[in-house]
Order: sequence, then C-alpha cells, then structure tokens
Amino acid sequence: MSAAESELRPLVSVVMSCFNDVAHVTDAIRSIQAQTLSQWEMIVIDDGSYDGTERILETLAEQDSRLRVIHQPNTGLTRALRSACDVALAPLIARQDSDDVSAPTRLQRQFELFQSCQSIGFVSCEARYLGPGGEHLTVVTRPSDPDEATSRLLNEKLGPPAHGTMMFRKSVYQSVGGYRDAFYYAQDTDLWLRMAEVSKIAYVNETLYDFRFWPGSLTGSGRNVQAKFGVFGQRCRAARVAGQDETPILEEAERLSQQVRASRARNNTIEAPVRDNQSKLNYLVGSQLVKNRDIRGRRYLQRVIHHNPLHAKAWVRLAQSWLQLDASSAVTTSVPRMQ
Repeated sequence: MSAAESELRPLVSVVMSCFNDVAHVTDAIRSIQAQTLSQWEMIVIDDGSYDGTERILETLAEQDSRLRVIHQPNTGLTRALRSACDVALAPLIARQDSDDVSAPTRLQRQFELFQSCQSIGFVSCEARYLGPGGEHLTVVTRPSDPDEATSRLLNEKLGPPAHGTMMFRKSVYQSVGGYRDAFYYAQDTDLWLRMAEVSKIAYVNETLYDFRFWPGSLTGSGRNVQAKFGVFGQRCRAARVAGQDETPILEEAERLSQQVRASRARNNTIEAPVRDNQSKLNYLVGSQLVKNRDIRGRRYLQRVIHHNPLHAKAWVRLAQSWLQLDASSAVTTSVPRMQ
C-alpha cells in the first residue's frame, strides 16, 4: 500500500443497520459526520426499509463519499451487521444504531484508548439513556480498569451500556467468528463474551452516546424473546469454560431464530403484543422520570393505567409523583418571604 493510499484508508469503519427509521436515521448519521476524527467510513445496511428511509440514505450518501449504503431484503440485525463488517476497510469497527446519537468526540476518544494498549480488543463508553421525547433518564457508567471491566463482563454480566457504544478491532472480531447467525437477538452480548475470552474490554469514562428508548426500538419490544437469546449466550459461555461442545445450544438458538424470521415474514409475531410492549416501555420510562423528580413521568404512567387500570405499580409511581409535588409545595410555602 502506498503512502497516499494509507492516508486515504479509514481509521474506523462505522457500521449501522436501518429498517424503517425515517424519524431518526438522519440524526444518527449526522452525528458521525460531526466527529472530530474525520478519517472514517460508514457502512449502512438498508435492511429492507419501505418508509422512506432508503431515499434518505441515498441522498446522504450522494453528499458524503465516506458513506456507503447497501440495500438488501430484510434479514434482521445480526445478518445485516455481518454483511457490513465483512466489507469494512478499517482495522477498527464501530457500531452506531440508527435511532441513537454519538457525541462529536466519541470516535476520537475510543480510537485513542485503543492506541494506549494493544491488549484491549474492544471499547465502549458511558451512555445517556433518553426517553421517547428526549427526556433524560440516567447515565450508565462502567469500571475504568480494563481488568476489572473484563472480569465483570465475563462473571457478572456487566457489559457495555448499549450495543451502539461499541468499537472493536476487526482482527479480534474475526478471530472469534464475528456475529453469529444463530442469535437473532442478543448477538451483541454473545460477541462480547467471546471477545472478552481472548482480549480485554475498556471504557472511555465520558458520556459519548445517547441511547433512545422508544416503542420501535429493540429494547422497547420483544423483551421476552431477547431474554431467551441472552440465556443462550450465557449457556454457550459456560460450555466453553467447561470444555464442552456448544453446538447443541447454538442449534437451539438457531431454531428460535428461524421461528422469529418466519413470524416476521408473515407479518405476525411470537413476541408480546405491540400494545403490551409499549405499555412496558411506558412504565419503564415513567418510573425512571419519577425517580428523577421529573413530572413528565406522569404522562407515561397515565398511558400504562389507561391500557391496564389494574397496574398497581403504575398507580404507586403516579402517587409518588404527586407526593413529590406536595412535598415541594410545602417546602416552598414554608420559606419566609423576603422583606
């Protein structure tokens, strides 16, 4: 490779999969275009979108040669990410979800962390969780010491705050087999466990990623099915530690993945009804906002109660919010008036 070619080669390949995310995808891509580290490429898999996302991607790609868009029929996140990683040119691969946003210094700070230690195989950062309306929920942090972080990932299930926060060495990714087709969901945690067995994870202790909770996100739907895949990943990890064959577990995971794919193909679902998933998300967001003493949580809790008037926990959280208001009013009225 010539010096000129080396200078043009991206330092980081950002990979993203999109499916019908017309409301958020522009912000996600713009956040990468705003990075202080400019020597990147972005590979976006349009995974069968039909809501206008595909046209937005083409327009953005025409404006920025660093952005590559690949259109394909819907295959699900795992296969889309495999396709993107296969064609990535850089030695480092960063994830970005189509409904989230990266801070301008994210790629730079994660790249610098890799440069500081060759034993680090993948890195993450702190993530800020946001509600559907952009409400601040919480900031998720992780240990700064790579040895502690790796140990807690392997032994305590304490991994990165969000899939989209990740950056990893392509060589490490390839050495462990990459994302595995058997995992329709939880493909990220399965990959992290395998990479942590051959390298270390490290975290940039800065909030460099905004993770959005909304009804269409994976986190907001299909939680029961996702949990089953998470268990498969842990069972595979236990089998490897014990020196046992993980093939039977992968075959179980593949059978469930086939059910999910078949169900989605016929516009049905083996997951909980959409309205139930939205209700769970509304309760999660509403409860956290009440903990934050944010009155906007009431709106989400009221939606839960409207869907299920017997939801006792939602009533308790709503009452807690009103008690907070009463307590605040009492403090205000007890303060002597300035003369």
